[in-house]
Amino acid sequence: MHELLKTLPVGVHPCLMPGVVGDLEVEWNFPRDADAQCLALIGHPHSLQGGTMQNKVVTTLVRLFSEFNVPSVRFNFRGVGQSAGTYDAGIGESLDMLGLANAWLKEHPTSTLFFAGFSFGSYVAYRAAAQMPHGLLLTVAPSVQHYAYQEFTKLPAPWIIAHGDQDQVVPVSAVLDMVEACAPNIILERFPDAEHFFHGQLIELKTRLAQVLQAQGIFK
Repeated sequence: MHELLKTLPVGVHPCLMPGVVGDLEVEWNFPRDADAQCLALIGHPHSLQGGTMQNKVVTTLVRLFSEFNVPSVRFNFRGVGQSAGTYDAGIGESLDMLGLANAWLKEHPTSTLFFAGFSFGSYVAYRAAAQMPHGLLLTVAPSVQHYAYQEFTKLPAPWIIAHGDQDQVVPVSAVLDMVEACAPNIILERFPDAEHFFHGQLIELKTRLAQVLQAQGIFK
């Protein structure tokens, strides 16, 4: 497995990797001009509600990072697909994400890490980013009413949130309240016509996030 992380062969590479409580089902994505000095780690929606790493918002985030030549890794959380273990409310899942980050850093110790996630996966990404140096936290439709996105004293930064005004799962008002409490540390990108899963809005999601990342100087 370390050989894969060294050579960065172009394409999508599914595999099993050791996690804290057993194997994790993982997919590495290496764009043609992959930059080994960075890695995006991406979390998927709720494990007990059908969420997997093949979710369309998650794959949109993979494509977003690929446009900037950033390799990425996504994985099925505990108890999903071939991943061992059981749902752990974001705690164990974030430990697994940190484990993948450390596996990458063993091969590329000076890399910049980008943490990203959708819905429940955004909480997993938040917890990981709060515990490790990083270049970006990107959360799409974060489930702020169900999980403690302010549990760590120091907020991850930079932190970008993408949220739909028509979200039927996470009210935009709840996100606005959190952003106001944390201001000016969070950049909120609102999508007036988008609901929770961004149906019919995925291209818009990728396009606008790319613009935000460039405007913030995170990517050229």
